[in-house]
Amino acid sequence: MSDAIYVNNLIKEYNTGRVANEKKLALNGLDINIEVGSIFGLLGPNGAGKSTLINILAGTVIKTSGEVRVMGVDIDYQPKRARSLIGVVPQEIVTDTFFPLWQALEFTAGYFGIRPENRITDQLLKTLSLYDKRNSLPQRLSGGMKRRFLIAKAMVHSPRILVLDEPTAGVDIELRNQLWEYVKKLNQEQGVTIIITTHYLAEAQELCDNIAFINDGKIIKQDSKKKLLAELGSRYLDVEFENAIDPVKVSSLKNTKLKLLNENKIRFDLHTENNDFTRILEIIHSMDLRIKNLNLSEPDLEDIFHKIVKK
Repeated sequence: MSDAIYVNNLIKEYNTGRVANEKKLALNGLDINIEVGSIFGLLGPNGAGKSTLINILAGTVIKTSGEVRVMGVDIDYQPKRARSLIGVVPQEIVTDTFFPLWQALEFTAGYFGIRPENRITDQLLKTLSLYDKRNSLPQRLSGGMKRRFLIAKAMVHSPRILVLDEPTAGVDIELRNQLWEYVKKLNQEQGVTIIITTHYLAEAQELCDNIAFINDGKIIKQDSKKKLLAELGSRYLDVEFENAIDPVKVSSLKNTKLKLLNENKIRFDLHTENNDFTRILEIIHSMDLRIKNLNLSEPDLEDIFHKIVKK
């Protein structure tokens, strides 16, 4: 599969302004490739370089060096063409103050040179449940509606790639679910490549096929979500008994990854490809105690995020 985004040895330096010629590296030899048609999660702590990378892709920040291609188009040689292939929904809610929704979207489409007969303004407003607000000024919308309006603005030119920077920050659960469904629909029905940055790691786990972790201006780990969860995720079975467990009995058990959490709870480590569940059941039965509670923890991205960034 070809790359929607290809980045090689990307560097971005800023002058600190404190000492003459002192530089700060926002991106430090970053490499990343994002496949066409994927939903891709870009995860990292604040200040890791996510926004700088997005702004370079969008053409609002000039890179210091390195190669960047958007759908095979080099941003140095064909910057206008590259920008036309990507739509960005910013984290900050910034809206026009003078024009109602419909007119603002029409103007945005005009900036991209789209003829009136080819515009999809009404379609976007209906899809994002904003059509009844088409004559309203953006500042009169709720926070959730403003965020949907920003998505509509990013989609007026039908870009092949949509970047969502913290798309559900500050929105309620219902709106978050609506946005998730819209993102899935864009990806599945129109083949739009989606790039998401988010601090809601459950959001990335729900939506993304592939994930990259960025820190200190570099990609420190990139793989499919499935492989990351299998390789680095933690999976446990915690068994709590009504009475205390004999620690001597626990220490005598061999060839089983378990540990005593407290006097009446044990944990089985299930992070292996071939877990002998029959053996686990036999051990539980051998305790000869009434079970008070069972808890199975599945691997999640939050656990992996902390492991990778801490490392």
